[in-house]
Amino acid sequence: MSQEPVNPSSDLAARAPHDPAGDAPEPGTPHDPADDAPLDPVASAALIVDQRRRVESATDVDGRLLFGVWGVAWLLGFGLLWSVSRDEPLLDLSIGIALAIFTALLLSAVVITTIHTATRSVGVSGASATQGAMYGWAWFLGFGGIGALGYALGRLDVEPATLSTVMTVASTLLVGALYMAGGAIWQDRNQFALGAWIALSSIAAAVVGFPHLLLLMSLAGGGGMLIGAVAEAARRRRRGALR
Repeated sequence: MSQEPVNPSSDLAARAPHDPAGDAPEPGTPHDPADDAPLDPVASAALIVDQRRRVESATDVDGRLLFGVWGVAWLLGFGLLWSVSRDEPLLDLSIGIALAIFTALLLSAVVITTIHTATRSVGVSGASATQGAMYGWAWFLGFGGIGALGYALGRLDVEPATLSTVMTVASTLLVGALYMAGGAIWQDRNQFALGAWIALSSIAAAVVGFPHLLLLMSLAGGGGMLIGAVAEAARRRRRGALR
């Protein structure tokens, strides 16, 4: 069996140590001196801060939106119910139609809240994503229970005044508790304070009784939320100015 002749030059080339200079760019290739410059610590810190702000902006639950939609829903909805539930109604509108309008306003607020809190956790993993998803579902399921309670009371032919009192106090207490829970989760004192205000307004409304509890929740509850939205907007402007 014949053997291929060995080329001494190729054998030496195979055993020769690797020359790093062999990886150098072809002659004539432009070289950017910035590639060899050390990374600026100030620029690195600025980049980290910028990325952190982007993440915070993408995952931040916007109190202006949540306070605003609920404030409008309560101010208009409770105000409408009160105006048609008085001994001398202010509007020529049946209670059924007013209740349907208020229900539509509440459902809109629930949907907006659920979608907003859920989308804040999209693309985010870990505890923040879990917190956002759980909080969104708490709103959705909580008001699902309130709706079921209203349906059950309606089947029992409960008096309108009793039905309105129970549904008003139960729903507003739930909102207050959820806002306080959100404030505790995200360490937001403004949100917690607004939840506490709503809870106190609900307790006062239960004491006042029907129909004026509707007016109290319209002004104190809905108005308080709108004030909270304005306060949140001012807080964000101050925080932005400090950056």
